[in-house]
Amino acid sequence: MLVAPAMLLIFALLIWPLFYTVYCSFFKLDYLNFGGFVEWQNYTRILTDKSVYASFGVTFIVTLCSTGISMLLGLVLALWIDKRSGIMAFGIEMVGLLPWVISMMVGTMLWRWVLNGDTSLFNHVLRILGMEPIQLFNRKTEAVVTLILVMAWRTIGYSMVMILAGLKSISEALVEAARVDGANNWKVLTRIRLPLIKTPMLISAIVLTMSNFNNNTVPMVLTSGGPSNATNVITLYLYKLSFDYYKFGTASALSTLLFAVNAIMIFFYIRMVKYDI
Repeated sequence: MLVAPAMLLIFALLIWPLFYTVYCSFFKLDYLNFGGFVEWQNYTRILTDKSVYASFGVTFIVTLCSTGISMLLGLVLALWIDKRSGIMAFGIEMVGLLPWVISMMVGTMLWRWVLNGDTSLFNHVLRILGMEPIQLFNRKTEAVVTLILVMAWRTIGYSMVMILAGLKSISEALVEAARVDGANNWKVLTRIRLPLIKTPMLISAIVLTMSNFNNNTVPMVLTSGGPSNATNVITLYLYKLSFDYYKFGTASALSTLLFAVNAIMIFFYIRMVKYDI
């Protein structure tokens, strides 16, 4: 009885829309008008669309690179902060976590203002240094790299805080015992600290992978999928399919496949590290 209101809210906002999306994926649904049962045609259309595979490829590259950078830098910052205390440690934590807690739209708009166009702050600094301006969003490779770095910048603070929480929970008695046995700093890190923070690192990796893989705001605001669809990630393609072309039946099929891909990635994450709480 006490949890019923919360469960009803979850059902209304999460479970029911999921099942309704699967239901819609079997119908011709253009401009929100049901046009009849089409069986697997929407899925066939998605699976034979080369643009979908290209978008998935870009999405996996951006997700893996941005998550890897976030986890690596988050680990480095967490290890650094763990050795410090007082106002310095607090300041580093606050600055590192700021990109995660501010509005995703605001943060992305800030980076777009800094990097985009001849009048951007980045190109203004280049002119002061006597260098030619660079149009980052007009070149495919530069646009993808910029998108990766902005998404990594947004999530470093989260991984830092999660890993730092795990480091703080490690008993110093274990570290002292290892040092008495002759372990150096590298062995303490690789044999004690890292194995004992496996759980927070796994949780961070799952959360950041799902966040980056399903992120639509940053690509839309930063590059809008350009240039020449070089940064047209799968969520942006799904958005355009729904709200630019109004192909809601096909978009529902793609959403269902996207949900399955998310579930598979989480499953392999857990199996890969033999996750235990």
